[in-house]
Amino acid sequence: MSPVRPRPAVERDSTPWWDALARHELVCARCAECGRWRWPPRALCGACGSLEWAFAPVSGAGTVASFVVNRHGFGGAFPLPSTVVLVRLAEQDDLLLPGGWSGAPDGAGLTIGLAVRVGFEDVPGDADADPYTLLSWRPA
Repeated sequence: MSPVRPRPAVERDSTPWWDALARHELVCARCAECGRWRWPPRALCGACGSLEWAFAPVSGAGTVASFVVNRHGFGGAFPLPSTVVLVRLAEQDDLLLPGGWSGAPDGAGLTIGLAVRVGFEDVPGDADADPYTLLSWRPA
């Protein structure tokens, strides 16, 4: 029996985001009052305090702000090595989204400031769970 890959936690404020990923669309929460983007999705705007917001499309363009290459296994659910990146989106300097790396699994060639584009990783379902989609980044 192969190890079970952990599923993302989906709750009220993030459900539309996960639904958009399943359609291969990238959206972020945007304040209806001041227009600031925010991540992760949450009810209150950190800039103006408004409770009014909606998800809106973002370009999917950004630069690598940070990354980590995982070389230690997590119960065997992920291939090793695997790389996770933190991307600064073009829309706003403090809008940072984590995701997988679709380049070399060991992060070869990955540098801070590298231009990237959004990608999507479709994870198949099984007898106990439906399929889902994860955010992934690739070189621009």
